[in-house]
Amino acid sequence: MPQSSVEGHQLGSEDGLKNYSCLICRQRKVKCDRHTPCSNCVKAEKQCSFIPPVRGKRKRTRPRREGLHARLKRYEDLLKSFGANVEPSEELDDSDSETASRPDVEMDRNGEPQNKSQRDPFGLEESKPKLITKEGTSSYFESAPWSNLGDESQHPEVGGVGEPIEESTIHENNMFFEPENGYGLEGLHPSFQVLPKLREIYADRIHPLMNVLHLPTFWTSLMNGLRSPQEMPKSLEAAAFAFYLATIHSLGEDECGTFFGAQKSVTQSRYRAAARQTLVKAGFLSTTSIMTLRAYAIFLMCVRSSYQCDTLFVMTGVAVRLGRKMGLHRDGTSLGLPPFETEMRRRLWWQLAHMDFRTADVMGMRPSLDVLCGDTQAPLNVEDEDLLPDMIDPPPERNGITAITSCIVKCNIIDTMRKFPSSYPGDVRWEVLSNPDVPFSKKETLINQTEDQWERLYVRYCDPSNSLHNCVVITIRASICRMKIFAHNPRQFANSPKVPQRERDVVFANATKLLDYVIMVQRRSHGLDKYGWMFGGSFLWNTILYVLIEVRHRRIGPEVDRAWELIGTLFSHYPQIFETCAGAVSATLRKWTMTVWDEYVAASKSEGLPEPTAPDYIIAIRRCRIAVLESPSKAKDPPEDPGLTTRNPLSHDENQHQKCDGNPDPESFELYDAPDLLSFDMDPSEWVQWEQIIAEQSGLNHVGHM
Repeated sequence: MPQSSVEGHQLGSEDGLKNYSCLICRQRKVKCDRHTPCSNCVKAEKQCSFIPPVRGKRKRTRPRREGLHARLKRYEDLLKSFGANVEPSEELDDSDSETASRPDVEMDRNGEPQNKSQRDPFGLEESKPKLITKEGTSSYFESAPWSNLGDESQHPEVGGVGEPIEESTIHENNMFFEPENGYGLEGLHPSFQVLPKLREIYADRIHPLMNVLHLPTFWTSLMNGLRSPQEMPKSLEAAAFAFYLATIHSLGEDECGTFFGAQKSVTQSRYRAAARQTLVKAGFLSTTSIMTLRAYAIFLMCVRSSYQCDTLFVMTGVAVRLGRKMGLHRDGTSLGLPPFETEMRRRLWWQLAHMDFRTADVMGMRPSLDVLCGDTQAPLNVEDEDLLPDMIDPPPERNGITAITSCIVKCNIIDTMRKFPSSYPGDVRWEVLSNPDVPFSKKETLINQTEDQWERLYVRYCDPSNSLHNCVVITIRASICRMKIFAHNPRQFANSPKVPQRERDVVFANATKLLDYVIMVQRRSHGLDKYGWMFGGSFLWNTILYVLIEVRHRRIGPEVDRAWELIGTLFSHYPQIFETCAGAVSATLRKWTMTVWDEYVAASKSEGLPEPTAPDYIIAIRRCRIAVLESPSKAKDPPEDPGLTTRNPLSHDENQHQKCDGNPDPESFELYDAPDLLSFDMDPSEWVQWEQIIAEQSGLNHVGHM
């Protein structure tokens, strides 16, 4: 208190002033001079009395919750009224009753009661988190100052929903997207004759693997918006161009010429720029529109082969944060949302979660903790036609494989990872399966439970003539193989004298199976050509390393011969392996492949077997190495072998095979000091260094579906 105030207070006390107003002045709500009697009472000829004010108790704003015992007794009486024979319930002790009936008491991880002061040490929370929805927008608030607001207009952000985007917001969005040339967006909408065909292609090739749009309602909104494109909402416009871009991404060259009258590379570039432009117009960095977030998610899936993985990792994190800002990490049932909105929010959230999971896996990073901070359940196994915006109850789930099954499988993978103990909270990487502290019996039990669940719910309903069924089954099989490889990973025994043969057998069998599934996708057999744009090969490099280590260990035999066939077939679908400018990963794989092949030939000779004939890919690797050593400047082109220069069928983007100009000297890659394969059995740091090389060379990593 300032000194002057203190002195004034002391003087007032000496003059006989009271510290509070008299009763009459308080009732009349006028200023009292606090003299005895006060001037107001003297003028009014009233008796002046000074009575200390007393604060009354606050009235309860809500009725007291019914206790556990009272609720149980009411239920028993209700059952008795219907003739049920109910035995008297056992009385609970006071502590159990109090903990169970009080809403402010929660349980911690150890099952101990947790009072309000422990949960809220700052005393901020008086109410539950709040979700505000308005005209397709969604804002979620967890902190007490905003969650206690009764009117959404009181919040500074929510009040601006739907308002024009300010210049500052556009500048913020340009942090991610360079300023566009200002395409005339109205002229880029396909004609009404082409649009139905694009919808069929999207529903057939994209929707089953990226189920974030409810096609019936989206299509109705799009058709209504195209009647007046200038007045189309910005969020719908962003979703429309994301829809166009995704469809173009899955088209063949001939199809693109038929529908858009231009080469696919030109059309992709044009609509990619238009999609960026609409996202900036919609203010995607500060959006509360779920439709805008859907458009952003689709856009990210379409630029996986155009952007570096480092960039995708950051941009996917932005999408996850936007989803959390909209409350997508909370299940709609806990927020009181209708079934349709609950289901669509689940689909979008798990799509974002899996995108973050995949990009983090490629980068050798942990997924964002935001992905695991909520309680959003997996989507229901239903088709779009089972969901209606005005439905009251959720639809019953279907048996077998549907268009959402692929998303559910992704959710199950993350849930399986969460069941494994980890030294880092919330770690759901594949590497948690390699935890040496978890017994192999427990690992196998959890993996077998997941496999049995998938077999029971989906695989047994597979129709081999249905391409979607084949795609889902291959995804399931490949995921199980990856789980088993990580669970029995040889690196767990790097400090041991010897790796158990059983573990080697499990890793070798599942690694070769995984290569088989990749080759099946690459060959576009079983109707998988329509989904080829979605599959990536970022996990391949470790798988090839496992196979090469085991082939070297086994030396000769039928399974070794089979492995060499798989490696050759796989290399033919990835011509960047033979490009000397591709980077350290390709150079190291070439070196290891040649080393193991030479030992394979020597082992065959020592056993009295005919010398194996060098296949085409071995000859190509030798040419590549000789060309680099003799003339590095001429080694920028891949070997002229028509059987091995087949363009990667998964690559539909002009940037997939980047030019060698501007890259480091290819000789430095070819002479890279790659470790010996035997060192992987003895030194765990070799695995870490190898994964760092893969993560750094993100240009080769295609963040795909598997």
